[in-house]
Amino acid sequence: MTQQKKFDYQIKQDANTWSAEITRRVSARRSSVSKKQDGFATEALAIEWATAELAGFLEKQKQANARKSERRTERNALAEKAAATKEASNAAFLAKRAESRALALEAAESDEDDDFDYDEE
Repeated sequence: MTQQKKFDYQIKQDANTWSAEITRRVSARRSSVSKKQDGFATEALAIEWATAELAGFLEKQKQANARKSERRTERNALAEKAAATKEASNAAFLAKRAESRALALEAAESDEDDDFDYDEE
């Protein structure tokens, strides 16, 4: 399987002028143009523009990825905290329910001992 870069540039000649494109690899078969500049007099100028723009483009992408990573980390921490709170609340509820059931069972047992037989009077 051929490995290709995620971002790259292409240089094309249209009659007497050159154009440069910054491309992004969408899938193995498809790529899209992220940025394009036409009207360069020479191929060298087009390559120079493309390499400079690609470096800036990659740096901007790197910063955006870092911001998204920070947000994801914060979001995951909040989700873990919420899950821990929910688990603690559920454990407290189950403990309280078990306690109330035990008290109800004790009360039922004590009521059985204090039963008064009304027929024997």
